[in-house]
Amino acid sequence: MDVSTEQDTRATGRRPHLVGGPGGAERAAALRERWFACSSALGWASAADWPDPSVDAVCEVVTARYEDREARDRAVERALAGWAGARAGAGVGLAETLTDLAALNTAVCGGAGVATAVALPGRGADPAGAGRGPDGVRLLRAVSLAWTDVACGDLAETAAVDPLSGLASVRYLRTRLAEVYRAARAHGRDAGEGRALVVLTLDVRDWRRVAPLTIAGDAARVVFDAGESVAVVGRGTLVVLAPREGLIERVGVLRRLAERRLAAAEGLAGPPSVRIEPLPATHDEACALLERLRDEVPAPDPAASHP
Repeated sequence: MDVSTEQDTRATGRRPHLVGGPGGAERAAALRERWFACSSALGWASAADWPDPSVDAVCEVVTARYEDREARDRAVERALAGWAGARAGAGVGLAETLTDLAALNTAVCGGAGVATAVALPGRGADPAGAGRGPDGVRLLRAVSLAWTDVACGDLAETAAVDPLSGLASVRYLRTRLAEVYRAARAHGRDAGEGRALVVLTLDVRDWRRVAPLTIAGDAARVVFDAGESVAVVGRGTLVVLAPREGLIERVGVLRRLAERRLAAAEGLAGPPSVRIEPLPATHDEACALLERLRDEVPAPDPAASHP
């Protein structure tokens, strides 16, 4: 079972799909063979570079037996996003990745016993099942955005601006933190005495996260408009480096403003989580904190329902 499936299990208290009965591994292996054959026929450059753990994860998810359509669609979308990111990390271009996706679709359409488990775009083998799976455009966007996330990762690490959201990058925030720690050391005090981090986390579940992230960033810049640094540090996490004075009140304003502006946003599984995170004792520890925030999934915000 892949990581996203485990997350769904923890969130709902039950498994989102059933890899039920005998033959699940055999179905996944058969799909993997067909997928590789179709990809090779469509011009995959190097056979040795095609195998990847993310391929196995996709085959497992696609051939699994699901309890309901929503769980199936979410699992397929997440598995393909993970696979696309792995392709980008391995240096595979977007065009070749999308061609490989087309090969998967061909393999699914031609595989007995697979088409009933998942509906990928364009599967003409079962017209009666049309529309039962994730929308084709939605899958293409999920794959393209996941590929772009990884492909642009190196750029985001070296640029001052995040290429997708237009907000400050994590590299810029690390630089600002270094300045704060140097200044504190020069004045003989702790960096955390005068500043803290405001962490806003969005529970974004699919490719539609860019718009909510941008909306949340705009809300943060409305509240923190006196030169504070607002940066993207993960798929759905914003961090503001702000003065401690009046911070509790400003965080309350940010929470209410973000909730109001994000009320109609697509791609969110719940309200934003907003909290104050004290600065660690050293710059190295602060950078380690940013790394932990990258993949953070928001916990329920106890203050979210209060004015």
